[in-house]
Amino acid sequence: MIEPDFKTLSLRQMHPMQVEALLKFVGEALNLAALTSDKQILRETEAEADELIRLFGGNGIKLTVNSY
Repeated sequence: MIEPDFKTLSLRQMHPMQVEALLKFVGEALNLAALTSDKQILRETEAEADELIRLFGGNGIKLTVNSY
């Protein structure tokens, strides 16, 4: 849980290349978790990714898995 007065660098304050790299890393982590076919791993990865994005001032993430 994020503390109310916790000061961080915002996504808006970061260089666009930093934001792109962070979001790419989060996306790759979620893709790898989805490949495991383990729903618990996927839920845990989604929760951690959501918390990470919120730490940087984002709105968080919501993951939707499409089956092929």
